[in-house]
Amino acid sequence: MTPSAEAFGRLDLYTVLHSLPHGVTLANTEGRIVFSNAAADKILGMSAAVEASPEDWADHYGVFLPDGQTPFPTEEYPLVRAVQGERTEDVEMLVRNPQHPAGALIAVSGQPLRDEGGELIGAAVVFRDITELRRAQRLKDELAAFIVHDLKNPLTAIIGTVDILVMEHDEDAELVEDLDTVRLAARRLNRMILNLLDTHVAEDGALEPNLADIDLADLLSDVRAAALGSVGGRQGEQRILLTAPEGRIVRVDRELIFRTLMNLVDNCLKYGPDDGRIWIDAEVTAAGGTRITVRDEGPGVPERLRERIFDKYTRVERVEGYRSKDSRGLGLRFCRVVADAHGGRIWVEDVEPTGARFFLELPPND
Repeated sequence: MTPSAEAFGRLDLYTVLHSLPHGVTLANTEGRIVFSNAAADKILGMSAAVEASPEDWADHYGVFLPDGQTPFPTEEYPLVRAVQGERTEDVEMLVRNPQHPAGALIAVSGQPLRDEGGELIGAAVVFRDITELRRAQRLKDELAAFIVHDLKNPLTAIIGTVDILVMEHDEDAELVEDLDTVRLAARRLNRMILNLLDTHVAEDGALEPNLADIDLADLLSDVRAAALGSVGGRQGEQRILLTAPEGRIVRVDRELIFRTLMNLVDNCLKYGPDDGRIWIDAEVTAAGGTRITVRDEGPGVPERLRERIFDKYTRVERVEGYRSKDSRGLGLRFCRVVADAHGGRIWVEDVEPTGARFFLELPPND
């Protein structure tokens, strides 16, 4: 045995845990704290509540939901859930006490502890202070929103100038084709900018759809026309098929729903084969709402990833080992933001034998 190995052999578990920068707390099967390392006491601003039951933790530490107002439910504590055999990861909690009068936001992960025979003997939680991280993220998002907002005016000028040039040189087919490429790219960039701004507004709780009665078939027809335009000559074999009930009126924000459906179609174009088809369908639900589906012939979305693809900045690819260079993980997040703002929902399922089907369900008209 080398001297280094001998030195490690003389270390006990508690010495190691006290040296960690993250907080570590251990509890027995009754939920009573039996150990808390130095980092835990510093992060929480209080010494361990070794004599307290889980029901007393809120008073001892001052624990709230991230809103800083609602007391954290005892049964939802990661340590309580871990004692019951459940594993948790990065549960966010706010701690406010004399050492943290402004509140400290922490992320807590819990893990059941079992003996060699698999018997539950207690639980452990590991946590870290993410207050500064969240503050930096908010500042970054605000800065991004300002920058994106300032991009709107020059981009609008580009689109307007291109429109004028197309009208003035409509006899030059080659030039018009090149200008159309610029115009389509500028319009797509404009949609991305608006999506990012609306996502930011929604996260502040301020996105209010401008609702109006819209003919669903007309809306979907416009989506199809715009999608065909974006395909252009690069994917001439791509066919976009549309089925919608005639005379169906939906009360929605037309611009938000249009951009949502364009995002879904863009996603299908990205992953579908060059000669594949995309279906845009709509139907009335049994509850009187409206369900719009966008389906492709691509590889589908693995079941374990079907929720994550709607998270902000999550770039989850359908094909293992493939990552789209122009994806920033915002398009599908925007789709969920719009669905939520309309009181609806959005999800994805696989199609047999191949493909993915995205569902956008809107509630009945008021």
